[in-house]
Amino acid sequence: MSGKQVVILLGSVLILGCLQVAAATETDNKTNDFVATDEWQTIAEGQAIPRGLHVRINLQTGLKEAKLLDESERGTSLQSQPDDQNARESHDDNEPLALDYKPDIIEESIRRVKEQKKSYAELRKAYKEFQKNFRTDGELIVQLIDQFRNFSRTPLESEMRSKLDCLENLEYLLHQIDNALMFIDNGGLDDVLLPIVVNDTSTSLRVSAMRVLGSLASNNPKAQIKVFEKNFGSHLAQILTSSGNVGEISAALHAFGALLRKFPLAQQRVLSTSGTQALIKVLQSPDVELRSKAKVVTLISDLVLEKRSVLDVSKDDPEASSTMAQYVLLDFESWLKTPGYCAAVDTVLTKEFLLLLEQPEVVEQFATALETTEDMCTSTWSQSSGLRHALLTVRNRYANSTDEYRLEVSQILAKLCERLFNKPKHTEL
Repeated sequence: MSGKQVVILLGSVLILGCLQVAAATETDNKTNDFVATDEWQTIAEGQAIPRGLHVRINLQTGLKEAKLLDESERGTSLQSQPDDQNARESHDDNEPLALDYKPDIIEESIRRVKEQKKSYAELRKAYKEFQKNFRTDGELIVQLIDQFRNFSRTPLESEMRSKLDCLENLEYLLHQIDNALMFIDNGGLDDVLLPIVVNDTSTSLRVSAMRVLGSLASNNPKAQIKVFEKNFGSHLAQILTSSGNVGEISAALHAFGALLRKFPLAQQRVLSTSGTQALIKVLQSPDVELRSKAKVVTLISDLVLEKRSVLDVSKDDPEASSTMAQYVLLDFESWLKTPGYCAAVDTVLTKEFLLLLEQPEVVEQFATALETTEDMCTSTWSQSSGLRHALLTVRNRYANSTDEYRLEVSQILAKLCERLFNKPKHTEL
């Protein structure tokens, strides 16, 4: 064998050996498992890694790195899929890695989406039904008036519940000024309230109708004028004079007060005729409860104070002269004295004072009325031993109470007794 051939043979052997070493190295890299730690380690090209590692791209070196997950990161890490190497290698290294596949999370998400779609569809359906059935206050009022017009002219027991429901709804709606005026403009006074208050034989319906009347007239001057023009004042006075029903008297007093307050013309026309007599009749009736009598003296007291307040303000306000002129005509003193207001109050307190011992709010109402109308009735009340005994008894009972409210009422009574009987040191009973 020549030297040249020997050289060629040795070269071939060296090349073959290098190729075998390279192949072995590549095989070792592919089969060598990645051993993860808590520190970041570089993943060799083509090297497989186990599932559940935290994988990232090192932006400084451009190499992929992996480490064990922290406890707080388990279940939320981004990691590569070792069983899909071809797909992973075909993507650019800078693309975000896919979330771990979790069938239960995906199914739950799909279920929630379906429920939301169903809920939204149901909500749209409910909203369409609401729009279909929606009525403004005005539409409801007109509907309720029409419903009353369609009731039978003769009282039927089968219609009673429907009528009471209509009146209850009207009482709620007519607290608003605009609603009250719409009710009046659509014939509500003539077609609903007036026939019931004047002619209906059902006490329940009359009570409900008067509550509606009080609701629409309260603090509503335009409505008060319309109610006054329909002569409701006289009709209410008649009910106060003739009725013995507690609920009916209470409702009539509510409507009566709503009509008269801050309406001097109605006060002049109604109280100068049958109105005052009707109020005194309630005070004199043995069948009327004490609370209703307290409402009577409160209404009288409020009207007297209203006049005084307007006249005091008008002295300093020239523009209020027209209002003052209307109140000047109100002669409460003569109206109250003629039917016996002073004597009626004296009798109520003298005969029923024991009932006051457990009703401090009623006591305060009477005490306020006594103070307000004291100038009219001093000659009668100051000479009444029965009234003096009643007031001092209640005062002494409340003065020994631990209740703060009763103590305040007792102080009011003490001052009242001092003025009326001029015996500040008297401690009867």
